[in-house]
Amino acid sequence: MVYYDQKWETMPLDDLRDLQLKKLKKQAHHVYQNQFIKKRFDDSGLHPDDIKNWEDTKKVPFMTKDDLRDNYPTGLVSGNWDDVVRVHMTSGTTGVPTPMVYSKNDLDVWTRCMARNFVAGGLKKSDIIQQTHGYGLFTGGFGFHYALETIGAKVIPTGAGGSERQLRLMQEWGTTVFTGTPSYAAYIAEFAIEKGIDPEKDLKLRLGFHGGEPCSDELRDRINTRLGYSAHGGGMRRCYGLTEMGGPITMDCEYENGIHLWADHYLVEILDPVTHENVADGQPGELVISNLSFEIMPLLRYRTGDNVVVSHDTCQCGRTHPRITKFVGRLDDMILVGGTNVFPSQVECILLNHAELSENWQLVVDEKKGLHSLKIEIEPAAGISVNEAFVTALEKELHQILAKKCPVEIKAVGSLPRFEGKSVRVVDNRSS
Repeated sequence: MVYYDQKWETMPLDDLRDLQLKKLKKQAHHVYQNQFIKKRFDDSGLHPDDIKNWEDTKKVPFMTKDDLRDNYPTGLVSGNWDDVVRVHMTSGTTGVPTPMVYSKNDLDVWTRCMARNFVAGGLKKSDIIQQTHGYGLFTGGFGFHYALETIGAKVIPTGAGGSERQLRLMQEWGTTVFTGTPSYAAYIAEFAIEKGIDPEKDLKLRLGFHGGEPCSDELRDRINTRLGYSAHGGGMRRCYGLTEMGGPITMDCEYENGIHLWADHYLVEILDPVTHENVADGQPGELVISNLSFEIMPLLRYRTGDNVVVSHDTCQCGRTHPRITKFVGRLDDMILVGGTNVFPSQVECILLNHAELSENWQLVVDEKKGLHSLKIEIEPAAGISVNEAFVTALEKELHQILAKKCPVEIKAVGSLPRFEGKSVRVVDNRSS
């Protein structure tokens, strides 16, 4: 097994826990210098000196996305502003952007975490990588780029879009690794076939590092097959991260049995989103993360809104850090329709279990006379004709699993939107 930093990646869990507590105590004193966070601590009746053991850490107040937006742009900076060397943030298309600022040390920590991810996922120095995550305020492009260069791999920084150019470069340069969102990977596979390119025969892609949006096991299986990753001895690795923690920070290893969370830099808690109590290992709960290593704008006990299952068992790869083994869905992406909770990721799992259906679908929520309804629009797989009996059986399956009637409308191939960045799966036409 190959490691980027074997000492830290295989550290015994008890030693990791001791390190986490030590770093959390130090980080609590650090963020206490920030006036907003100091008030949050004081209002909770907690001083950093009061944190003596793990039970005390539960008293540390939570942080949320609203805190970052309310204090935009620099109100949550705890470190020295003169040490800031870079600024990233979300697009802010749905409101005030979510910012993150970095010192040189912060960027080094981020780069090392990502370098671990790529090596764990099977990346080699000899690989040629087409990096299509966007460069700019979005964290993804730079988070991937500098780690790939640190490993010594050969990076073609194409950025997003230009699918015909992407395919031409893959053929000209013998690209072996492709990065981008899962939906863009699925689209590139579809686009290649439309252009008469067989990814298995005409391309050399063996690894895909894809993040920026949720990806079901079913979608990953399709990408592995259609882009030739599996045929060339590799596979797709899912990446997870968030601007609030610095950007993309975690990824699958070669065994693809969970996304590794680097516990020497991030403290992970899985909590009941209502009671805030720890859930049992292997049970779903809200992912809460504390940044233990950043200097400028670290957040403690940040509520991600992601509903996940985490395992603390040592991975087959020998890495001892906790792993996200399942994404149930984002708590704020959950749709409430007529009193029923529906997760788009749950819908995708059902749809992509059927080879007759493509990856191009959307969930449409409508309102008529105060009543809310749900409908799925989806294209069939290329060359497949879907009959009425299939649709009826699919609607019955959706009803059984979602506990909500959900008509299915088969659309013409090519009629639904394609995405070169994050996909948009939900069209909500309700007035409120």
